[in-house]
Amino acid sequence: MTRKLIQIVLPKDRAEAVTACLDDLSTDDWFLLATEDGDRRTLVASLQEVDTQDLLDRIAEALDGESGWHLHVLPTEGSLPEVDDEEEQERIAQRETARAREAIYGDIRQGTALTLDYLVLTGLATVVAAIGLSLDQVAVVIGAMVIAPLLGPILGLAFAVNLGTLSLMLVALRSLGAGLAVAAISAAALGVLFRGHIGAVVETYDAPLTLISVALPLASGAAAALMVAGGQTSALVGVMVAAALLPPLSAAGLLLGGGEWFKAGKAVTTVLVNIAAINLAALVVFRAKGIRPRKWQSDEHATSPWISVAISSLIVVLFAVAVFVSGRGWW
Repeated sequence: MTRKLIQIVLPKDRAEAVTACLDDLSTDDWFLLATEDGDRRTLVASLQEVDTQDLLDRIAEALDGESGWHLHVLPTEGSLPEVDDEEEQERIAQRETARAREAIYGDIRQGTALTLDYLVLTGLATVVAAIGLSLDQVAVVIGAMVIAPLLGPILGLAFAVNLGTLSLMLVALRSLGAGLAVAAISAAALGVLFRGHIGAVVETYDAPLTLISVALPLASGAAAALMVAGGQTSALVGVMVAAALLPPLSAAGLLLGGGEWFKAGKAVTTVLVNIAAINLAALVVFRAKGIRPRKWQSDEHATSPWISVAISSLIVVLFAVAVFVSGRGWW
């Protein structure tokens, strides 16, 4: 049973408003200290991780518009005494599947950073995958998936759409767009060199998209969102997402460099549909986990329910139209 420590430093005249938010906690689980000058207070509270989000929202509401306060959530390695109430244990076990929104945001924001390492790794992964596709070496393609850093921007986009946060959405789109551009250019350069060795790639993109063909990105998006929401990050989830994006992305570049314009367009469409599928599955998981903004208020909190609904609907429409058109053999 995971517990968290919450530490708040705030002006003394706001201490009463914050302690009023701790009604659900036993007085044994928190204490209030005064600074030496007496003008500020430090509050420390211990609580179950599953209750952290509710308390953070209440405190943020109580201190809304105030300045001069800082709140930190600290992890714990262990705690005693253990919970021995069966009903309480069951309640915690049922809810212990999602972290606080702020913790998830911090991890996702870091993963969406547009860095030189991200671009270089994306380019190298695409080159390795393109070589594997050209030589029909599955093991090489799998190796490329391990180093492809595409998970961060994809989840950042889904998380931003779920919260309706335009600023994070733009950051994620910038990183994702830059990564896709680097990947396409790298693979296209190889396509020019391997022009006579892309027969297997050409044959792959003769088949239309179907619901079965997008099962992988749907499963990848759901698994990635579940792991991130629960704080159980794993490199295997990144490999799953890369498996849905890297092969068609590398194929698109190879086909483009090889002069197969029609097949290249089909591969690009596959990439876009897979991105939409990953985001759709991640959106469903985030919403099912109850991850929402503290309040819908665009001016102060930079969130908008209309942005969330509009982008979510656009993803669903793009996904459905692409599968329908491809299934009818219209491209």
